[in-house]
Amino acid sequence: MSNRRRFNIIDAVNDDNLFAPWFKDRATWAAWFTFLRALFGLPLLDRELTLYRECTGRQTPPTAPATEGWLVGGRRAGKSFVLALCAVYLAAFHRYRQYLAPGERGTVMVIAADRKQARVIFRYIRALLMRVPMLARMVERESAEAFDLNNSTSIEIMTASYRSLRGYTVISALLDELAF
Repeated sequence: MSNRRRFNIIDAVNDDNLFAPWFKDRATWAAWFTFLRALFGLPLLDRELTLYRECTGRQTPPTAPATEGWLVGGRRAGKSFVLALCAVYLAAFHRYRQYLAPGERGTVMVIAADRKQARVIFRYIRALLMRVPMLARMVERESAEAFDLNNSTSIEIMTASYRSLRGYTVISALLDELAF
């Protein structure tokens, strides 16, 4: 067993070669970093623990990644960007092959309420993938609504419709603006 610690989403956000350039004013993203730490079951710093308790009413933060997370945020809070970040991180930095049959692709499904919102998220995902050389090399195919990565994983953008969601091997489903 390796002594090397696992590369987590906060490592990716802090890495200058990955996502750090998108977080120029880090203080404005502090609440999101706390949310990501809690969502992925990462240890919280003292100031993050205080914020976590204030926002959730819970005393003890999670110690394992969440299987489900819900959040409410106002307009322009960064929800769609963080959702895109999570989609790219889950697709690019996790290994799913051991769960997939030969030739099968795991899908990180991003579901938006309508085409306009889906387009916004798709653009964020495209930027996160294509503007990072290491991630751009992983892209085997890009279509109008999907990216196929060379690790048997796809990120697909869809609108909320029970007809279009069937038949996928979903490894993660990220839902945006679906309360309406």
